[in-house]
Amino acid sequence: MNLRGEKGITIVALIIMVIVMLILVAVGVEFGTDAVKQAQLEDIKTDMLSIKTKAKIVVEQYNYKEIDGLVGTQITNEDANKINVDISSNAENFRKWSSSDLESQGLSTIEGDRYIVHYDIENPNNCEVYYLKGYNGKYSLSELQEL
Repeated sequence: MNLRGEKGITIVALIIMVIVMLILVAVGVEFGTDAVKQAQLEDIKTDMLSIKTKAKIVVEQYNYKEIDGLVGTQITNEDANKINVDISSNAENFRKWSSSDLESQGLSTIEGDRYIVHYDIENPNNCEVYYLKGYNGKYSLSELQEL
C-alpha cells in the first residue's frame, strides 16, 4: 500500500497550525484575564462609591442631630495599619461597616467587614472609603479611582 501519492496535510503543516492555535489561545487568555481583573476593580469602586454616598448622608444626619452616632464600629490599630493610615488624632471618625451596617443603609448586596469609612464631620464631601483587602497595594477610593 503506497500512500505517497495521496494528498493531505503534512506533519510540518500540522505542527505550524498547532503552534498558531496555541499563540491565539495564549493571547485570548491574557485579554480575558485582564478583562476579569478590570471588571473586579470596577465592582469594588462601584461598591465604594455607594458607601461614600451613604457616608455623606450619615454625616449630614449626624451634624443635624437626626442620629446619635456614626454608622459602623470603631476600627482597631490592626485595621489602621492594614490601610496605612494614622488614626491617633481622630480614631472615632474611622468606622468599619459590617453586613448589618450596610443593610441598614440599604446596601445589602455589598459584603460587609471589608470597608472602612473615614467620616469628615466638617465637610461630608471629603469622606473617604477604604477597602481592607486592597487592590494592587491601593486601599482608598481616591487611589483606586486613579487606576
